[in-house]
Amino acid sequence: MFGKVTSSGEAEEHLRVIRQTMERSTRHSTLSGLSGIAVGFLSLVGCFLTYPAVRHQLPSWLSKIWFVCIWAGVLLLSLVADYLFTKRRAARVGKTTFSPLGRHLWRAAAPGFFAAVALSVAYAAHPGLLDIFLYGCWMLCYAVSLLGVGMFSVREVSVLGWAFLAAGSVTLLLPAGFPVGPRAMMAITFGGFHIVYGAYMGAKYGW
Repeated sequence: MFGKVTSSGEAEEHLRVIRQTMERSTRHSTLSGLSGIAVGFLSLVGCFLTYPAVRHQLPSWLSKIWFVCIWAGVLLLSLVADYLFTKRRAARVGKTTFSPLGRHLWRAAAPGFFAAVALSVAYAAHPGLLDIFLYGCWMLCYAVSLLGVGMFSVREVSVLGWAFLAAGSVTLLLPAGFPVGPRAMMAITFGGFHIVYGAYMGAKYGW
């Protein structure tokens, strides 16, 4: 690959290049800034559409169905947007969406994702559970996924994960009647955090 090594200096230089190449390959991110912005706006739409359910303007059974359908739709559209924008970004940097590194990212994110799905199914199945607690749990599960992905990606992903971890903890501890409620925290985090993160990533790493 590098040809014949003629001196110890050349050997050291070759090793340095190999180390740098390996480090870039294990830390390089194909995550798209546009994906973050899209997910942020979808989350804001979800928070807006769940307003009737949260304010009990619908019958309790219909309120729960409405809540679950809205956020299931947000999740589905977010996954589609993330896949399309990530695929576009990967093609631009000469990588594939399902590269070995990409598969590591998916596996790292899976535990938090499935924990969030399990909590959501429990909420749908048990009428006594309140959606206000679900918001904070979603944030914590998402933080777990992001921090797992951050081990194989750029530092900004881990920063976002720690931000969600802190916000989720605060959300679960908010006292009743606090001016900033769980739904507002959902808009701030999944909406605002994602938009800021996406804009920053796009400006720094490209769209």
